[in-house]
Amino acid sequence: MKRFIPLFAAAALSIAAPVAAFAHGPTSGPHGGVMADAGSYHVEFTAQGDDIMLYVSDGDGKPLDVAEAKAEATVLADKKAQKVSLAPAGSPAGGNLLRGRAALGGARETGALKAVVVLTMPGQKPVQARFDLPPVQRLP
Repeated sequence: MKRFIPLFAAAALSIAAPVAAFAHGPTSGPHGGVMADAGSYHVEFTAQGDDIMLYVSDGDGKPLDVAEAKAEATVLADKKAQKVSLAPAGSPAGGNLLRGRAALGGARETGALKAVVVLTMPGQKPVQARFDLPPVQRLP
């Protein structure tokens, strides 16, 4: 019996820890997209038409300059995968927006839009984030 209790406790913690990490679920960002963590960065992924946008901020939510950053998104839209390069699209003084174009079709309206983004900030190792965008709700 004494050997069973530590084993049970370890099993319970291994199940509860991942659940606790995702307990807050996806959050909406200031641009209406889905927020996620990518390494030490906070990133927001959103789509409008065939444009996909990635906004990058630090752990405190402060926008980061992405003028020298690189990013690539693997987008699954209506069960079709495509790779999309995201390029800096900020103002001449900098900005935290990376943008690209993908053939999204009606995936945004149906909720069939998922993405994995690999972000490489200058002098840093690549980090990634996963996104599952909810369907756009249209007003009647």
